[in-house]
Amino acid sequence: MRWKKLGIAISAVAVMALGSTHAIAQEKNIVRVHEYPGSIIHIVNWVMRSKGFCAEEGLECQPVYLASAILAMQAAKTEGVDIIVSSLDVMMQAVDKGYELEIIGPYLTNNVYSLSASSEVAATVADKSYPENIEALAGKRIGVVARGGSPEMIARALLAGAGMEQDEVFFVAVGGPATAFAALTAKQVDAIVSWDPVPALCEATKSCAVFADLSRGEGPSDLQAMNGGYVAYYAPSEYLQDNSAIADAFMRAHAQAVKWLQDPQNLSEAKQIVNEQFKLGDDVPDREAVLDQLVQRTIEGYGHNFDRKAVDGFNEFLLSYKLIDKPLAVETIVYDKAP
Repeated sequence: MRWKKLGIAISAVAVMALGSTHAIAQEKNIVRVHEYPGSIIHIVNWVMRSKGFCAEEGLECQPVYLASAILAMQAAKTEGVDIIVSSLDVMMQAVDKGYELEIIGPYLTNNVYSLSASSEVAATVADKSYPENIEALAGKRIGVVARGGSPEMIARALLAGAGMEQDEVFFVAVGGPATAFAALTAKQVDAIVSWDPVPALCEATKSCAVFADLSRGEGPSDLQAMNGGYVAYYAPSEYLQDNSAIADAFMRAHAQAVKWLQDPQNLSEAKQIVNEQFKLGDDVPDREAVLDQLVQRTIEGYGHNFDRKAVDGFNEFLLSYKLIDKPLAVETIVYDKAP
């Protein structure tokens, strides 16, 4: 077993003095959970710890900060991480290459990406929405996290859904949301495929406009088919074989945290918890309004159940871009007790 017991070390003298009726602190199982540094998507993890939902299940949920799911998978191989968080495309490509992983439960239900264009580009199609607005991107530069990654595949699918050819645009690597937004506002690119807080920043600054928000169910049918289980918790199969009770307890704690977060009466306290963990830059206009929008969007995005049909959607998407060799069966990549 890979979990460690925690307790309060009491000397023999102290035990004798306190007597046999002294209450010993409850032992807790450690579970190491992957988190992306500085990402607001982890509100639920923060609540699990701060509100005691992990402790109620006999767990000590320890965050492990790693910038990518690939790094988290590598850490899991050396027992540095127990539970990983990422979109299914990353996880399923790893499974296709022979890494045995299983989804243990839902995280963010819908696709997290959005395509946003500069205000100048948006002005040319101000009265249009997806897919008609995409025509404004012909001959333009689209920023993505890295060439060949998921955001570029998303951009290509959005273009195809709008009837545009792939060679009608140019892709530029611009990194994550912060650097992508900076590149867009500096006119280094004309549009970006990214994720929160970009939509909120576009609305606050009016420097850009969202052309397609996939978290809201916009975009072509092949992208919508991946909704219902877009981002998930998963773990190595070997870990689950030895620690199924811990995984089950973790998902119960997660369910309680989601329930707590989605109760409007707890919104004010939830914002306080977020403020302890997440900061927007001082240069962000209307910082409080932007943060409120981010908190609301994130809370709304959490799911209670993993929709198995999302696996079929990812299979079709990954196969269409030749990112996996064959479809992956639901029963092989979803833990049998996943909600």
